[in-house]
Amino acid sequence: MQNKKVKVILFEDKFGLGGIETFITNVILRIDYNLFDIELVVVNKVTDQYDSLFESLGVKVKVLVPKEELNPIKRFSKGLPAFKEYLRTNISRDTIIHFNLSDSIDLLYVYLAKKRGIKVRIVHSHNSSATSSLKKVVHKVGMIFLSATPNYYFACSRLAAEWLFPKKVCKYKKYFFIRNAVDTQKYKFNIAKREKIRKQYKWNDNLIFGEVGRFNKQKNHLFLLRIFKEIVRLKPNSLLVLVGAKDGIYEEIKTFSKKLGIEKNVLFFGKSSKVADLLQAFDVFMLPSLYEGLPFVLVESQAASLPSLVSSTVTNEIKLTKYIKFESLKSSPKEWADTAIKLASMTRAPDNVALVKEGYDVNSMVKNLEQLYLKFYRENN
Repeated sequence: MQNKKVKVILFEDKFGLGGIETFITNVILRIDYNLFDIELVVVNKVTDQYDSLFESLGVKVKVLVPKEELNPIKRFSKGLPAFKEYLRTNISRDTIIHFNLSDSIDLLYVYLAKKRGIKVRIVHSHNSSATSSLKKVVHKVGMIFLSATPNYYFACSRLAAEWLFPKKVCKYKKYFFIRNAVDTQKYKFNIAKREKIRKQYKWNDNLIFGEVGRFNKQKNHLFLLRIFKEIVRLKPNSLLVLVGAKDGIYEEIKTFSKKLGIEKNVLFFGKSSKVADLLQAFDVFMLPSLYEGLPFVLVESQAASLPSLVSSTVTNEIKLTKYIKFESLKSSPKEWADTAIKLASMTRAPDNVALVKEGYDVNSMVKNLEQLYLKFYRENN
């Protein structure tokens, strides 16, 4: 064993409130600081929710572009030179950089690390597609020139691996699955907690359909509202609780709920640090996404034994329990609504055995990650 701590940088483009941030925070919370020196490097940081936590753990956070840049091209044009300078002035070659990415254009950051001589360059794929044709074209171009810039590969699912990794890496499975793991005890279904939360929000007489995520095209909120209109027609006491920061296309979604005449049944809850409690209170979780990597929130919903209706575009690797039901996006809103209402009557029971067995408990995931970091370090030093 080496005497000094292994320096690990966790990198992300835009640090907000989402699945990648959940993964990073889980690692920072549980990694062994006797073995590792952890630093978080982000291009933009658009939330302060975790600041006090990182500070209490002594984790340095480097923001390459302090001013929030919503335009991804402008953010990229500022982020690349800032990262290049950061590598030049701060980082030794034996540092491990763990890049958490969604598409190939961000592999340019990995390319800079390779040019700088960083020995361990891990790319972790967290997504499986893009929202527009232009982004897909840019992604394909990036794959041609940049897919070989990492020397280690992590993925949350097979689809995520196929999206970002070279064909040979996927064919011969030269990558590691790093599960989108959760604290299974924190999310475990608790009937007393459910009743308490529902009483707190005055939801006792309602059927609660919930969704947690960013307001962007990927999450397919417009279709979700069409589904919910059909639910309200059949079950007028239903509420749709949308949990997430009120940004992105939030105003468009809110306006559309009014256009459909269901605004009184739609609660824009805002961002929340109490997702584990809310999942207890929901009756059905809804996720008609256009695409996903392997959604953290569906691991969380299954840990909470919450019936979940999910688009069939989401990898079936996420089906860890009986509480997941897939539906095609080609199905009508009425068909989705009928299925969702049936799921609301499903009996819930606390049982996280399957999640733990498949490696979706966060403590075992972080232990696995620690072993891989040490392995890669030894192989290159």
